Amino acid sequence: MSLAFISLLVLIVVILAGFLKKVNVGLLAVLAVAIFGTVSGYSDKVLIQGFNAGLFITLLGVSFLCAVGISNQSLELLVKIFLHLSGGYVVAVPILIYMIGFGIAAIGPGCIPALGIVAALSLPLGKSTGYDSVMLAIIGQIGSFAGRFSPITPESILIGEIAAKQGIYNFQSTVLIYATVTTFVLSVVIYLIFKGFKITGKVSEQEQMPKLNRKQILTLFGFLIVIVSCAFFKRNVGIISFATGIALVVLGAADEKTVFRTVSWSTLLMITGVGMLMEVVIDVGGVKLLSESLSAIMHPRTAVAIQGLIGGIMTWFSSALGVVWPTLVPTVGSVAEKVGVSANDLITILCLTGSFAGLSPASTGGGLIMAAKATDPDFDKEQENKLFIKLFGLSALMLAIIVVVALMGVYSIL
Repeated sequence: MSLAFISLLVLIVVILAGFLKKVNVGLLAVLAVAIFGTVSGYSDKVLIQGFNAGLFITLLGVSFLCAVGISNQSLELLVKIFLHLSGGYVVAVPILIYMIGFGIAAIGPGCIPALGIVAALSLPLGKSTGYDSVMLAIIGQIGSFAGRFSPITPESILIGEIAAKQGIYNFQSTVLIYATVTTFVLSVVIYLIFKGFKITGKVSEQEQMPKLNRKQILTLFGFLIVIVSCAFFKRNVGIISFATGIALVVLGAADEKTVFRTVSWSTLLMITGVGMLMEVVIDVGGVKLLSESLSAIMHPRTAVAIQGLIGGIMTWFSSALGVVWPTLVPTVGSVAEKVGVSANDLITILCLTGSFAGLSPASTGGGLIMAAKATDPDFDKEQENKLFIKLFGLSALMLAIIVVVALMGVYSIL
């Protein structure tokens, strides 16, 4: 039995044990890293390097800023303003949060800032309307999965540059069309799964526009600064969110102790702990073994679907923008030539699965949903473990639907 195969078994055991024993999966992942990593010959220094500081700063920064907005009710009042503008009709809320996710991503900053903002808005929106806040967060993030492929986003620029080096052009508009249609369909799927259709009517007390106090105005202005900084100045969303949150605390917009209590440190540990284990799994060849097993059955009819499946599985435990696309997009030219399929189709499916698999709690999208949900005082450890499994399952469902559609040749029509 190879070390790579054992690493995959360790990963499965950690996730199942966390769910069954109701123990933070991140803690078990760190324990597995200490044991399995040492047995595999890794030094402590190398194991520590597997801690994803970039992801931690992103999650902590966005969580800290959102905690400010939650503690002084500014996000709750912003939600009421949105509802007021929609006439108070709750049926418009899923459409509204989809448009927010799409719009923020499309104007330039890309997906990651949008992921955090819609996740933050989902909790007060859910409490105001009766919708499941996880459903709203997922639909908002799904909207950003389409908006991220507008021509001016970091995602489009990165993929375009990598593709151009292989002589591949004129695929951006096709990706945007496929992504937009796919997000529409899968948003409806999520809406039906969470039985959003049961929520009807209007929200009460919509006669007057809510009034904001100084603390809330400062906080919402801080969120605007984050969006502008990411959209036009290409700042890291984690750093700028953290800095903005700290500035708001200094200006008296929120109480420091309350903000720190609102941030879910157990959720941050869960996500980064699993990330540390995945670094070992990847390094010993676990993901490569899985990818090679899938690639071995690749032929013209299945190549696009299998390429997408590989990209999606990698995205479950890493960033599409930071890891998956820089790793897999450079291979599409040779795969297309070897197997006899369209390089544009391969890029399209990687864009789609690399986005939707990001709903995994071990990836950025799902991680931000968990961090936002954890700010709810009623959200306990048992619910945290259940949400971890639920998000992983929904991510797998989204990935499976896209792969099946690809097998049917739908993503090869344009």
